[in-house]
Amino acid sequence: MESNDAARHPALTQRGSDNQFAYTTPMSEVAAAENRLPTLWRNVGFMLMWTSVAASGFGDRVIMLAAEHLMGINAEGAVVSKITAGVAFAFFVPYLVLTIVGGWLADRLPRKWIMLACDESRAVVLLIAWFWAANYTKQIDAIPDEYHWKVFLIIAGTGAFAAIFNPSKFATMPQIVRTSDLQPANAILAGIALIASLIGFTMGGFVQEKLQMGIMVGVMCYAVSGTFFAFLKPLPHQAAVKPKERGMLVQTIKYLIAHRNVRNLVLLNILFWAASWVVVAAVTSLAKNSYGLSADEFFKKKNMLMVAFGGGALSSSMVMVWIRSRRVSGVIAMSSLFIAAICMFVLSLSRTYWLGFAMSAGAGFFGSIFLIGVDTLTQTITPDYIRGRVFGTRSMLNTCGTVVVNLCIWRLPEATADSVVVWGLSVTAGILGLVSMYGVWRTVTSGPLSTGMLNVMWHISRLYTLVWHNLEWSRRDRMPSSGRVIVAANHTTGIDGLLIQASLPRVVRWVMEPRCTPMNFLWRHLDPVVIEPGSAMAAMRKAARELKADDVVVGYFPEGHLQRDVRELGEFQPGIGLLARRSEAQIVPVWIVGTPRSKSMLWHFLLPSKSRVVFGDPYTCDTSKSNEQVTEELRRRMLELAESSRATP
Repeated sequence: MESNDAARHPALTQRGSDNQFAYTTPMSEVAAAENRLPTLWRNVGFMLMWTSVAASGFGDRVIMLAAEHLMGINAEGAVVSKITAGVAFAFFVPYLVLTIVGGWLADRLPRKWIMLACDESRAVVLLIAWFWAANYTKQIDAIPDEYHWKVFLIIAGTGAFAAIFNPSKFATMPQIVRTSDLQPANAILAGIALIASLIGFTMGGFVQEKLQMGIMVGVMCYAVSGTFFAFLKPLPHQAAVKPKERGMLVQTIKYLIAHRNVRNLVLLNILFWAASWVVVAAVTSLAKNSYGLSADEFFKKKNMLMVAFGGGALSSSMVMVWIRSRRVSGVIAMSSLFIAAICMFVLSLSRTYWLGFAMSAGAGFFGSIFLIGVDTLTQTITPDYIRGRVFGTRSMLNTCGTVVVNLCIWRLPEATADSVVVWGLSVTAGILGLVSMYGVWRTVTSGPLSTGMLNVMWHISRLYTLVWHNLEWSRRDRMPSSGRVIVAANHTTGIDGLLIQASLPRVVRWVMEPRCTPMNFLWRHLDPVVIEPGSAMAAMRKAARELKADDVVVGYFPEGHLQRDVRELGEFQPGIGLLARRSEAQIVPVWIVGTPRSKSMLWHFLLPSKSRVVFGDPYTCDTSKSNEQVTEELRRRMLELAESSRATP
């Protein structure tokens, strides 16, 4: 699920490109502007964003709970799944039209002012609701049926401004945080929104008893959250202007058709959100009919099931902050979707409250990991000039699924609605399971290696290095994309080969001695150049012949031994000089830092670290020089690379 748009069009603008939309902002200027952004934990703009999103998310939850109460969800004989679905339907209907409008505005106007205007407008809508609810202060168990349209109108008004707000929120994130911080930023944002929503759920009883006060709390949340956006200072974005092209929706659909990766991410997001509303309705039905709860327990227990769902999602946000790397988001997202589908299926079969509670938490945990990964990938590979419209179109299509699901549930016959919803959850879980299995298989069997099984092992290795060792690399663009190449690196630990291979899209054939390591099963499949004891020079001559005959990358550790717990570059073996002179291949020096320090190779694999791989400038050696002179030049270049990597993190 990674895109190569930027690599194919490096002269085009901000974090993505399209050969139909040429702009003049060089990538170097974009990178320089991004580097001026502070790190995530010192980023005031991001702090303003998450506090605002928390306040508005809390306001959304309070008003939806108030609406459910006004519609009589707690009344004797109420069909609860229909009421929940009806409120959700009213909230999301405006998304069908206004999200694409919001995306269009987000690509043409300052995004922070759009978000400010939307939140303040939601505050006004709720203020109107507060005055209207004052007429029912003496009898607020439920309002007469003839006034239900007023509840729907208020919910729809709130949803309308939320629909315009969302595309700007997602499109602004890459403007206020560094690309490397996008995944933890999205995870934190999702976690904060969930905390706000969970607090809103726990206030269900308060809203029930103090309806007007609950609505006023929502008013204040929106008013305060909107004010915060006035102080936001995002990077400037490229306004979208394309002559001879009209129709904002048509233009975005054309982009999605032409860009498979973005299109697939949008479709997966739509599918999951539609399924999540089936979960919400099914949880309500299960709490009402399957867990043996009394009428007094129902409202509290139903909200606690949703708290479990949200609490699981909150926990996953913390996990994604720790994982950090967006480069494995595809594998993690699809695997998490599969596990979430299993939790949903077990939830549909549960007949005890605590099993339902556990499965709700599991579905929330793994579902949130999936959504964070999808959001991060979409933000990363979608260029700035169309990012707002892509997220707006995604929200609109999400809403189509949401509205259809909630409308279908809302209009089910009262006698069978609750049982049909639970059955529908089983079917939905099965569909998600099949889609996720296919997605996992397609993701892990694609890669730089020759067979699907080898690519599976490559993905496992890459996941291990990026997550457990927090692998980062820099200056990888200096690595030639084709031709004969020798990668020569310092040798710190037993994981060095894995770190370099995870950093490169090309397969590396390692020159190595036969030894028993935890990763031997992988080495055997990577066809290394094996140095038998006493035959080092013969192995170098063999490697040189293979380099001349093929377009390959050969990896070599010139020190010939591990540094283990000491980080000093040792003397080089002369074999690298022979290999470089005879093959006439380009040499790329590589410097590895941050790996675990231990005398035991086993601990190199088990201890976590913050490893970094730095690539140097490629060069071709002077074949008229001796092996020793070529070796000494490489050592000098590697020491210079080490010094420059310390000066420029």
